[in-house]
Amino acid sequence: MWFGLALIALLGAVALLYIDRARRGQQGRVRQIWAKAQGYHYVPADPDLPSTFSRAALANQEFLGAVDVVEGVRRGEEFVLFDLEDAATVVAVRREVGSDVDLDLRYRTTPPPKEADMQLLGSLGPRIIFATDLDVARRVCDQRMVAFTHSVPDVVQLLWSEGPWTLGTVPVNSSGRDWDAAIDAVTRLSGLLHVLPPSRRRAAPGRDD
Repeated sequence: MWFGLALIALLGAVALLYIDRARRGQQGRVRQIWAKAQGYHYVPADPDLPSTFSRAALANQEFLGAVDVVEGVRRGEEFVLFDLEDAATVVAVRREVGSDVDLDLRYRTTPPPKEADMQLLGSLGPRIIFATDLDVARRVCDQRMVAFTHSVPDVVQLLWSEGPWTLGTVPVNSSGRDWDAAIDAVTRLSGLLHVLPPSRRRAAPGRDD
């Protein structure tokens, strides 16, 4: 009897693995078609990409690889979009000048950041903001930032910055319309963050440098 139960469990695991791979393959094809239609560059995987980032959804995620990766330029801004395996879809927009001050905007129902240097500033529209420097963050959080938080589509979950990057996440089962909306939202936030003081450290090289 135990052998029979073990065999059933094994067959169930194999079936789930097959279904998962089939679903991932379908998502990859959709992502590839979307990228090609807009003139972006698609690669199936980039295991080193997540290590570029270290905050919010990418905190302590070095063991997860990036799959269905799309790189391109939208409205003059360089971006990369990828799935952090089955955890989330991440959009990252690169600013020309990075900053030592990082921000994190998330819904009130979302757990706070894991990083010890992220301090709570308070509510900003429908979101809560954390920052590594509260004095700088107070100056950045003007009426334009408040208006921005009200305009962000609900599908965009986390929003944050680190160094020269501004990032956001949407659910991993999102659609091309959601990806477009996420890229636009992260790009708008990136534009608002140009007022952050420039980094005193050497600017980080681009992904292709």
